[in-house]
Amino acid sequence: MVGRGAEVGRVERLVDEVRAGAGGALVVRGEPGIGKSALLDYAAERAARDMLVLRVTGIEGEAEMPYSALQLLLRPVIDKMGALPDQQARALRGAFGTGPAEDVEGFLVGLGTVGLLGEAAAERSVLCVVDDGHWIDAPSIEAVRFAARRIGRDAVGFLVATGASFSTARRLPAADLPVLRLEALPTETAKELLARESPGLPVHLRDRVLAAAGGNPLALLELPKTVQDDVLPNGALLPVTDRLRRAFRWRIDRLGERARLLLVMIAAEDTAELGTVMRGAAELGVPAATLTEVEQAGLVVVSGGSVRCRYPLVRTVAYSGASFTQQQAVHQALAKILEDSAPNRAAWHLAAGTFSPDERVAAALERTAESAVRRNGQAAAAAVYQRAAQLSEDDGARARRLAAAAVAALEAGQLDRAEELAAASARRAPSPVVLARITEVRGRLAYERGHPLAAARVTIDGATEIAVQEPSEAAGLLVRAAYYAEHGVDLGLTGEAVALLDTVDVPAGHDLRAYMQQSRVSFQIITGQAIDPDFFSTLRPCSVWEKSWTARMLNVVGDAAAGLEMSSSMVAETRAAGMMWQLANGMFHQACAETVLGRHRAAIGTAEAALPIAVETGQGPLAAYLHGLLAWLAALAGDGERCATLADEAIRYAQDHGTPPSAADATWALALLDLGHGRFESALSRMENRWPGWPHSSPWIRGTADHIEAAVRAGAPDTAARLLDDLERGAREYLDPCAPAIVARCRALAGPAEQAEENFVAALRPGPCDDRPFEQARTLLAFGRWLRREHRRAEARVRLRAALEIFQRAGAVPWAEQAQSELRATGDRTATATAVDRPRPASLLTPQQLQVVRLAATGATNREIGTQLFLSPRTVAQHLYRAYPKLGVTTRTQLATLDLDE
Repeated sequence: MVGRGAEVGRVERLVDEVRAGAGGALVVRGEPGIGKSALLDYAAERAARDMLVLRVTGIEGEAEMPYSALQLLLRPVIDKMGALPDQQARALRGAFGTGPAEDVEGFLVGLGTVGLLGEAAAERSVLCVVDDGHWIDAPSIEAVRFAARRIGRDAVGFLVATGASFSTARRLPAADLPVLRLEALPTETAKELLARESPGLPVHLRDRVLAAAGGNPLALLELPKTVQDDVLPNGALLPVTDRLRRAFRWRIDRLGERARLLLVMIAAEDTAELGTVMRGAAELGVPAATLTEVEQAGLVVVSGGSVRCRYPLVRTVAYSGASFTQQQAVHQALAKILEDSAPNRAAWHLAAGTFSPDERVAAALERTAESAVRRNGQAAAAAVYQRAAQLSEDDGARARRLAAAAVAALEAGQLDRAEELAAASARRAPSPVVLARITEVRGRLAYERGHPLAAARVTIDGATEIAVQEPSEAAGLLVRAAYYAEHGVDLGLTGEAVALLDTVDVPAGHDLRAYMQQSRVSFQIITGQAIDPDFFSTLRPCSVWEKSWTARMLNVVGDAAAGLEMSSSMVAETRAAGMMWQLANGMFHQACAETVLGRHRAAIGTAEAALPIAVETGQGPLAAYLHGLLAWLAALAGDGERCATLADEAIRYAQDHGTPPSAADATWALALLDLGHGRFESALSRMENRWPGWPHSSPWIRGTADHIEAAVRAGAPDTAARLLDDLERGAREYLDPCAPAIVARCRALAGPAEQAEENFVAALRPGPCDDRPFEQARTLLAFGRWLRREHRRAEARVRLRAALEIFQRAGAVPWAEQAQSELRATGDRTATATAVDRPRPASLLTPQQLQVVRLAATGATNREIGTQLFLSPRTVAQHLYRAYPKLGVTTRTQLATLDLDE
């Protein structure tokens, strides 16, 4: 570790902090040979004195095998799996191939990794060492990154080495984890290392080695072993990589023929299992004693039932330097011995040893790809499908496999690759079913790249082309197209997709029929067409998609209570099944309903729990909506900094992707913040720039009401009158049961002055708006303000006190301050002694603590709570430990006596 004092110190601090009980992570980046492995070796040795060291090294050939590296990393602590919530344990077993692949869900695998390491850390600190992270399979590195970001207070550390030229944007974003960059050694330090390691090197060669090495420690160690005058004609120096390759090639060439073949076997068998390597060698007639020759040459490391090349470059040189027939023989031998025990690996070796179309091998690879998809290994599946296509014997099969590869690449976030694969499939006269997959990919690509209307157009056109031959496939595409067009705010295009749905002949009872009906009803609602008011009460949604759509539309039409019931059912179902993609969607609908019903702290907890799931599962639009919702809740609480940060995320996404609805709630949130703090001109300006939303929807009604109030208070009566006309124009078509009360408040604010009191009274009349406390409080505040200005102070105080109490219970600080100010203006001197000084128990806790405490109050165990909230039992215990002092309790039984409502 010559010249690495600062870097060693950084690693020592990480190890010492983990040993002391604090979690931490560090990504070490640098060129090959720069000293990453040496630094990791040092850290592992330092930690091994009293810590559990878990280690894995990435291997290029294994980079396409989902969860292979994670399994090797966690193998020593697998016995802790029984302590995990069932969903997480099932997900890990599925990922590792010991359970159903259908249970694999990346988010749950990540949580299971956190839980497993946390359980191990309860006994002694854990250091996870990951070398050559750029060759770790994508699902494994995602699980490592997930765990490294969430390990929290558990005594677990992560030390990950990755190449300097490797793009970390997909696997190890620098913004997520701290990075230590290893640079070349300074000249004087390089001289010191060279003199120490090669004291007999002639002086006339020393400068040449130093120049060729360029400060690379591995080159400084290896070049002197082979450098001779005759390889440096006229003093010329080859690039370092070539020199190192020549150094290793020279050492490999010194081996006997059987030893070289064994080294190729070791290079080709990417799991590094010694037993597999030796069985494969025996298949080729290579005796076991040959391993000693390879090991003594310093080219491989044998330990603990594994054998690996000492350096990645050894592996590259050994394999690439082998003849075509040697490579083929090695792969065929490995395929033969793995056929029964590991059919997926066998298929890959078989393909690696096949160099011409072979349908039998292509079919085996296709089955392997399907298995990878079930295990969430989409990147691996794309590569395997593509290789299967290359080995296909006819264009039909080749087109099908290329289309499947495109879908897998898209799911893996490899957009450019998906586009290329879809284009390659389209050039091979695909069948209608395959054309549907190609259209699906092209539509989703356009949507993900921020062109929802282009996505709708290409999807409609593709559906039209196959509608006669494959009506069900066409219907599925049209449902997608309607969604894209709706998100792109184009009623004409949405209507075209919905109209085409009526022309496709999908059999009665087909699963798609429900989705088709939902697309039609959604279009009717957003265009203000009359639908049966009892429509939703007759629905009996069964599938997750049906429940999601129903919950969304119930919120759109303002039936928040029913929306909460439906979304809660969806959340429970998807959580129990580990369906993380759908879970995040259900939680968003749940948070929306909770917000409307005034359960703001519950909404924050739900949305904050949903956001990381949406991000981890790649749902950019949903994450933007969640940012906007959380920004609105922050605005209500008066937290300007948090509101602005969250709103900026949503607005940036909307601008980058051309999706105005994604920014609607965020812009509304900024306006609400201004409105709450009395910045009326700013609030009006923001609302003028807000996407207006679909007319006749509940969010549009509530947003327009805020727009009207901002105009009135900013002194823009003409604008307020225009907006009131818009609101009243569709009053009879509103399905939101609270709409009449909101419209009445707006009439009181912007309508004829002589009718103001009548309208305020109508707005406060008991009825469907009773479950909207924030709306009620807004009306009470506006009415109280009007009464005060009419010099009816006693009546004003009644309304203002009621408004103040609701605002305080809701945590709506700026609105409570407005109510207090109005009360003081009436002469009420008690307005400052408020319930703010007597917080309710629920307001003392963080949103997640509140979720944990509420479940604990029902008698649920830590394990049961962890299963519901995707937390480890240890994390649940930590939340309770921190919540008890805030609540003034010492036992779980006391929780049941507390009022934990908001």
